[in-house]
Amino acid sequence: MTSVETLQRDVASSIRHDEIGLAIGQFDGHVLRSAYQPVYRLQNGRLAVVGARALVRPSRDGRPALPSRFFERLRGGDRLTFECLCQALHIANLPYVDLDTATLALRLGPMPRTMLDAALALLRRATDELEEEGYDPPRIWCELPATGMAAEQAGAARAHGFRVALCDFGPEPAGISAAMVATPDYVRLDGAWFRTVARAPEARILLARLTTLLHGQGIEVLADGIETTAQFEAALDVGADMFQGFLLAPPFLAGSAFTQRPLRLPELLRPHAKIIPLRRPA
Repeated sequence: MTSVETLQRDVASSIRHDEIGLAIGQFDGHVLRSAYQPVYRLQNGRLAVVGARALVRPSRDGRPALPSRFFERLRGGDRLTFECLCQALHIANLPYVDLDTATLALRLGPMPRTMLDAALALLRRATDELEEEGYDPPRIWCELPATGMAAEQAGAARAHGFRVALCDFGPEPAGISAAMVATPDYVRLDGAWFRTVARAPEARILLARLTTLLHGQGIEVLADGIETTAQFEAALDVGADMFQGFLLAPPFLAGSAFTQRPLRLPELLRPHAKIIPLRRPA
C-alpha cells in the first residue's frame, strides 16, 4: 500500500455523513465542518461573487475552537492528515454549497515536498471522483505561503492540474521575491497587515506601488480581511482586483443558504467617497 493510499484510508475513516449527505470530519476529539467565504470582483459598478475560499470550522463538545490554535499544535503526519481531511471535506461538500462559483481557493500549509505531493495527489483524486459522480467541480486554486519554497510548491501544484496563488502576502522581501519567481495568478494580502495599511495614507501609497509592480507581472491582488467601509475604500485606492471580508460576506457553512446578489457600491461606501476603478477589467 502506497503512502497516498494509506493517507486516503485514514482520511476516509475520519469522515462521516449526516442525514442529508454533508461530510463532517472527526479529528483529535474535534468535529470539523466546511465553510466557504465568497470572493468579490468589481463588475459594472457592482461587486459580484466570482469565487470562494474554503475554511474549516472546528468545534469540541459543541463549542467552537480557534482554527489557528488547533492547527499550529499539529506536527508531522498528524498535520498532513489534518490538511488532507480538510481538503477532502471541502471538496465532498461542494454539491451542498449554495454558491454559483467557478473557482475555489484551498490553502495548503507549509510542508516538506514529499508531504505536499501526497496532499496534492489526494486532492486530485477527490476532485476527479466528484467529477465522475456527475458534479462539475470548480477550478481549484491552491493558496501557498509566500515563502522561499513557493516556486517549488507552485510547480508541484501545477503538475497536478491546479492553479496557484500565494497567501499571507505582506511587505517582506522574501514574499515579493516568491511572487516574482512563482508567478501566481494572484496574491492574497495578509488580512492583519492590510488592515494596518488601511489606517496609514503613506502605507497605502506604497501598497499601491507594489500592486502596480505585481500587475506588471500579470499577478492580481486580493484584499482580504475587509471589515469596515474605510478598509474597503483603501482596497479600492491601492488597486486591488478582488475583495473578501466580513463587510462583504461572512463565511457560511456548507448546507446553509447564501444570497449571492451583487453588492452595490453605495451600500458599502461612505457618502462622497472617492471611488478608484480597478485597473484591469474582470
